[in-house]
Amino acid sequence: MNRGGWLGIKVRIHLLFWAVIGLSIVTGHFLEVITLFAIVLIHEIGHVAMARELGWTVTEVQLLPFGGVATMEDAYATDPLDEIVVALAGPFLNIVMMGVSFLFWYADLWTEEWARFFLVSNATIALFNLLPIWPLDGGRIMQAMFCWFLPYRSAALLSLTSSTLLAGILVGFSGLDMRVNLLVIGIYLLAVNIQSFLKFPYQFFRFLMEKYVREPDEHSVHALTVAPHETVLTVTHKLRRGSSHLFYIQGAGLLPEERLLHALLFEQKHDAKIETLL
Repeated sequence: MNRGGWLGIKVRIHLLFWAVIGLSIVTGHFLEVITLFAIVLIHEIGHVAMARELGWTVTEVQLLPFGGVATMEDAYATDPLDEIVVALAGPFLNIVMMGVSFLFWYADLWTEEWARFFLVSNATIALFNLLPIWPLDGGRIMQAMFCWFLPYRSAALLSLTSSTLLAGILVGFSGLDMRVNLLVIGIYLLAVNIQSFLKFPYQFFRFLMEKYVREPDEHSVHALTVAPHETVLTVTHKLRRGSSHLFYIQGAGLLPEERLLHALLFEQKHDAKIETLL
C-alpha cells in the first residue's frame, strides 16, 4: 500500500485501487471511476472533520478498491451520541453533494446526464454506508444505539453478531444474482466481521484503557449494584460507554470505577473478588 500525509493523517491507498484505475482507463471509464473515489474521499473527510471537532484522534484514511475507511482513536469509550454524529457526517456530505449536482445542472454548468450520474453515485454511496453492517456507518450507528441500553461488551458483541449475519445474507443474495461487485464487497465485510470477533478481546482492552485515562464525567455517573463474590473481570463486563461508574458492593461499600480498572489493568487481579478491592 502507498502512504501519504494529509493534515497529519496517514493516507493509505490499497494496491488494488491502482488496478481499478488502470482498468477504468482501458475501458474508457476513467472519469467516472475517479469521480467515485473523489466522492468517497469527501465522504471520509466528513467523518474526519466531525471526529476532530469532538476531540478524537484520527490516525489514518484508507482508500480501498470499493470505498474508504477512516481509523480513529478515542472512539470506544466516548458517548454513543458522539459516535452517531461522526458516523452521520459522511452521508451528510453526500447529501450536500447531491444538492450541488442539482444546482450545477439547474445553472447549466453540468449536463443532465453528468448531474444524474453524480447525484445517483452520492445517493448509492450514502445509502450503502448506512447498511447496519460493521464497520459501515450504519453498523457503527447500530452499535452506538445498543450501547444506550447495554454494557459496552454486550452491545459490541451483539452488533458484531448482527453484522456478521447481515454480511452473510449480502454474500448469499449477491452470489445468487451473480452481482460480482456486491459479492466482493459482501465477502470483504464478512471477513472484517469475523476478524473483529477474533480481535474483540483486544478491542475490549482498548475500551477499558480509554475509560481509565479519560477524565470522569460527573454528570454521567452510572450506579451499579454488584455481589461481593463477583470477580473483577466479570464486573468490567458491566461497564457502559460514555459513563463513569460507582459500584455498590452489597454489604461491603462503594467502589469507584478507577479502582476497578486499575486492579484489572495494572494489578492483574482478573479473578479476584470485587470485595477485596475495598
